[in-house]
Amino acid sequence: MSRLQKYSSLVNIKILLFLAILLIQDRGVAQFHDLNWIIGRGEPYKNPTPGGSGEGLMRFEFKQGLKIHLDTSIKNICYTSFTCACISDEAGKLVAYTDGHNIFDDKHKIMQGGDTINPGNFWQGFLGFGYPISDGAIFLPIPYRKGEYILLHKRVEFGKVEGRLPEYKCDKLYVSTFAYDSVQTRYIASDKNRILLDGEIAENEFAVCKHGNGKDYWVVARKIGEPLYYFFLIDSQGVYLHHEQQIGSAYFRGDLNGNMIFNREENMMARVIPQEGVEMMEFDRCRGIFSKPSIQSFPDTFLINGNCAFSPSGKYLYVNSILNIYQYEVKRRNERNYKPVHVGAWDSVLIENSYSTLFFVGRLALDDKIYFTVFGTNGYYFHTLHKPEEYGKACDLRNHDFRLPNYMDGGLPFFPNFRNGVLQGSACDSPTEVLPKTAEHLLYSSFWRNRLHISSTDLEKEYNLRIMLSNIEGKIVYDKKIVLRQNIELKIDHLSQGLYVLHILEQEKVIKIDKVVIIQ
Repeated sequence: MSRLQKYSSLVNIKILLFLAILLIQDRGVAQFHDLNWIIGRGEPYKNPTPGGSGEGLMRFEFKQGLKIHLDTSIKNICYTSFTCACISDEAGKLVAYTDGHNIFDDKHKIMQGGDTINPGNFWQGFLGFGYPISDGAIFLPIPYRKGEYILLHKRVEFGKVEGRLPEYKCDKLYVSTFAYDSVQTRYIASDKNRILLDGEIAENEFAVCKHGNGKDYWVVARKIGEPLYYFFLIDSQGVYLHHEQQIGSAYFRGDLNGNMIFNREENMMARVIPQEGVEMMEFDRCRGIFSKPSIQSFPDTFLINGNCAFSPSGKYLYVNSILNIYQYEVKRRNERNYKPVHVGAWDSVLIENSYSTLFFVGRLALDDKIYFTVFGTNGYYFHTLHKPEEYGKACDLRNHDFRLPNYMDGGLPFFPNFRNGVLQGSACDSPTEVLPKTAEHLLYSSFWRNRLHISSTDLEKEYNLRIMLSNIEGKIVYDKKIVLRQNIELKIDHLSQGLYVLHILEQEKVIKIDKVVIIQ
């Protein structure tokens, strides 16, 4: 072998090693928090039909395609019905799950401190039968805090809503936090049922996506019967209400049946309420703002259920009622008189001559297939849309595609796209600048009772600074030049409660930028 050939071979080996390292690093930060779905119930159930489904929680694992694990040894009181949520760690190992009544840990025990979430009449009345609110809970890892997680969960309680028939409503959005305790070698809940939002909250419309900075998360909820959206930010400090936005065409007060979901790119949101139709909006992951809403008709307005799920690329949106599944082309969402393609229908099959196989919830999984659960209790089968990127009936919908090893009640977990990184070409894509020495000496307190306290640890120096606050829209709402010797307190009485961006300038150069919250 010539010297040139040897050199070429060595270069090729180095390239291969470099690519291998990149692949390993990429896999290491891939974040498989959504690798597992926990479905079913822990309480043993004996099917009277010979050969029928048995007992135990089911774990759907999407490591290489779909593999279903049934553990018949689990005998906890978990019953994942309409509320069904779970979370795994970055490597894909199960961390926790909930049925809306309690938080269960990776040992399938009620987590220490995680009992009795969503306290009230419905907690008591439905214990052991599943909490009666679809899409009622979301788990998320707390950014930059390894082994720490939050659970956002909705409560339903008796109460009258004007213009609405049912005498109950979702009245609270809670947050509970937990972390791994290395001494006790288990996860422990440290904060439970802290109220984030108190009011009339749409039951089923709850969505989550990655922030444009690639680290934090947006969680979105809506007010009952109104196009008013609440945006919560989850960052290293925890979770808080970031801002509200009024947009779109929501109006139906009896909005019990529907859902809201982001596409994988998380630049588009879709929602469906049968009586209102199918609405889509563009989304800015960096600012957390919806725009350009469009509305299309839903052919099965008279039916009691609606659900939507995007194809992997976001090219198509699949919307189902209990009887039919329709395919919408997202690029045609603004066309008037647009009619979606009918891609499938319930084939009237009954299981064991008793249980229907009507459609209920559809979710896009990591294997790029959309799985549909069965409407009602004793759902022994899953329907599968095998090729959601194909047009029309080529999407290959298969009714009652496979039988489950145990029955379940229809709810499925939902997740953000944990693998979404920094939003390129946006304000979130700006490189982090090295701050000057001055910024290291500045301290400022949390905003409390309309005061901002700023101090300096360098007691010998005087600073000429400019303090600016901007709201979520980027508008400057406070601008003042100050002389700082040791400390100073500024009045901000005119600002309402919410999140703002603090800018500290010295000689007209920004030396510090941070997110701050004003609390009344």
